[in-house]
Amino acid sequence: MIRIRRTAAVALLAGLSTVAGIAQADTTLTYQGASGAFTVNMRPGAVRIDDASPQWQLYKEDAKAIFSVDPRERTYTRLDRNSASVIREQVDSLRAQIEDRVQQLPEAQRATARAAMLQSVPGLDTRNQKIGLDRTGRKEDVAGVECEVVQVVRDGQPAETLCVATPKALGISKDTFASVTSMFSLMQTLLAGTGFETAGLPYLSLAGMPIRFTDTNTGERRQLVDVSHKEVSRQRLSIPQDYVETAVTPPGR
Repeated sequence: MIRIRRTAAVALLAGLSTVAGIAQADTTLTYQGASGAFTVNMRPGAVRIDDASPQWQLYKEDAKAIFSVDPRERTYTRLDRNSASVIREQVDSLRAQIEDRVQQLPEAQRATARAAMLQSVPGLDTRNQKIGLDRTGRKEDVAGVECEVVQVVRDGQPAETLCVATPKALGISKDTFASVTSMFSLMQTLLAGTGFETAGLPYLSLAGMPIRFTDTNTGERRQLVDVSHKEVSRQRLSIPQDYVETAVTPPGR
């Protein structure tokens, strides 16, 4: 499954004071966490996300697709509207397999076993889950950038706590942030009906970028340490021509 290590929401400043309020077309945000650096390169039409793993993710607005690239294997997978339908079918099949295994257990053990399996792959839970935001109004400073503390609420219970900065505070241009928003919108559309649409952060509702957040997959806390507006090369925002496309695999596989 393509990992936008959300949520991926994600999420995504040593010299920022000199460019605050000046919108730049190219922006690179660098975060730091226990597992290492996490970077987001962006410009109008493209967003690239790198974390501590060998793989990286690329959103191309003109292709209306998100690509997960594995340089070790020289391969990539493509997530678009066509592949999303395949994922929904595979997730439904995985749910059925889990339920079949649960039904083979003694009745007294079924509820516990089912809960354990769903906890390991949260997106397989078909219950209607609600996710919202509690805007605290409290302002903080992360690496010299002002951000607002926002509490994510899941099914009425406090979950992740974020600190969200506006595009202006980060010096991100209107066109570049429009591409970031377009990527989040595509993610939400493609994951609809899979059960994973509520597993990540509600990026479309943030109206900015989290500059301090907790990774919803690993529980690791990351925060922004640097922002750059140097030009991002076309090579970095493209997939090498000799890489081979492979099939998308379902979440949890």
